[in-house]
Amino acid sequence: MTEPRLKVLYADDEDDVREVFAAVFSADFDVQTAPGGSEALAALAGGDFDVLVSDMRMEPMKGSELLRRAFEAHPDVQRILLTGYSDHGDLADAVNLGHVFAYAQKPWDGDQLKLTIEKAGKQRRLELENRRLVGELRAANAELHADVEVATRTATPKPKLMVTSPAMAKVLEQVIAVAATDANVLLIGETGVGKELVAQAIHDRSTRKRGRFVAQNLAALPPELMTSELFGHVKGAFTGAHGSRRGLFELADGGTLFLDEIGEAPASLQAMLLRALESREIWPVGGSEPRRVDLRVIAATNRDLLATAKAGQFRLDLYYRLAVAPIQVPPLRDRPEDVRGLGQPMLESASRRMGRALPRVTDAAWRALEKHAWPGNVRELSNLMERLAIYHAGREIDPEDLDLPPSLGDETVERMEQRAASPAQAAASATGEIRLDVPDAGTTFDALEKSILAQMLTRHGGNQSAAARALGLSESTLRSRLKRLGLKS
Repeated sequence: MTEPRLKVLYADDEDDVREVFAAVFSADFDVQTAPGGSEALAALAGGDFDVLVSDMRMEPMKGSELLRRAFEAHPDVQRILLTGYSDHGDLADAVNLGHVFAYAQKPWDGDQLKLTIEKAGKQRRLELENRRLVGELRAANAELHADVEVATRTATPKPKLMVTSPAMAKVLEQVIAVAATDANVLLIGETGVGKELVAQAIHDRSTRKRGRFVAQNLAALPPELMTSELFGHVKGAFTGAHGSRRGLFELADGGTLFLDEIGEAPASLQAMLLRALESREIWPVGGSEPRRVDLRVIAATNRDLLATAKAGQFRLDLYYRLAVAPIQVPPLRDRPEDVRGLGQPMLESASRRMGRALPRVTDAAWRALEKHAWPGNVRELSNLMERLAIYHAGREIDPEDLDLPPSLGDETVERMEQRAASPAQAAASATGEIRLDVPDAGTTFDALEKSILAQMLTRHGGNQSAAARALGLSESTLRSRLKRLGLKS
């Protein structure tokens, strides 16, 4: 698109000079002339000019005075002063005070003066465009600030670590103690007990709380992608790496990295994790030099990781590096006092999120919930509260409305705890049909686990979802173990 012609105002008290200026430059610019300083100021007040060109020697108002007053009243208009050899003093004052964009000696050269006017006009339009963009940016920032305030007021509050029972009070004491340090933490507990909430509570109470809290469940990552996800990669590091990418360690730099199901890390990744924790350096995949990181690592597991390490399935040195401050998070069945304290806020949150009227859980219903064994722990409680919000909006909830499964006996609970320890124990306690052939010369845990997984897949016709449920594992964890043990996944 062609830019509009520059509008130029020329002030000079000599009629013939004004006529020459108009004749020379009218082909290139929209030119208007003024016979003196007062007339020029009046023209500026009534029109949108890009450039003011003035002769220095005018009566009664000098050109330097005109430019000063024009600068004060119309700072957007660029100013050019035409001077003679004896005008050095006035010119120096005008330049020093910033009233002049440029000056030209008389008699002026038409081509040179044309270039100077064009530069002045371009400068004005750049300044106006910059001012417009700054104004738009400020308006956008104000709008964004307002949106953030609205979102903050209406967003669902971030879940907090709730403490009602003595068991969780002990956990909170450990959280407060370790948060004041920079020690790595290992959280131990069954699936669904709220280990990520504990990790978040440690981060929120630490000196790193202004940094990021980055969480990743390792069981959800294919083993071949774990290294790249954690440490990043450079362009061309592998097929499909079209650009560099920062890993989770770099994203959490200055903050906290939470690695759930740390026991799923393959041996090669364990070695890299150990080096990163010891040196505070990471090597992106395909990188030629390390990168420094400063973060706290909180790991979590639902297994007896020390027993796993002693059995040779997890690096013992990595275990001790991670478990500087171990915290055992008790299952919900061991802290029934927390059921109401956790459940009521969950119910209120679910009702708000779904736009449903808040149900009222009777005391009898809460007592029934407190007696439930909660095999799914806090996650199961959260799902139940959402279900109540959906099916019983605005109603009173009695025990018969809870639709709880039959109460679990001690034997069933013990079997579930064994499932969390290893798939071999899970299968052995769940049925009596799994065969484990142990040679007299001995065998390895991997061989036993591989035999169990293969038999469970055969029993369920190759259905990984059904096999995972029978073993008390998530499907992603089962796939990860099948891959690690060389079974088809």
